[in-house]
Amino acid sequence: MAKLKKSWREKLLDDKDMPKVVEVNEKMSKLWGEGTVVIPAPREVDGIMRMVPNGRLITINQIREVLARRHKASFG
Repeated sequence: MAKLKKSWREKLLDDKDMPKVVEVNEKMSKLWGEGTVVIPAPREVDGIMRMVPNGRLITINQIREVLARRHKASFG
């Protein structure tokens, strides 16, 4: 029997043990430098996007900054 696909809402609500703050490893350090990076839960990113008023814009870099401040990480 075929497995049913998850709806987008089910995927959004599945946190998968996130958010996580992890150390930047050697591979990432070439791009980001040293420090920590946050891996957010989908629900958390959705919440940030929903705070943006209609007609306004938020960039991915701004979302990353909010996440980094919220979790006291070097990078979002």
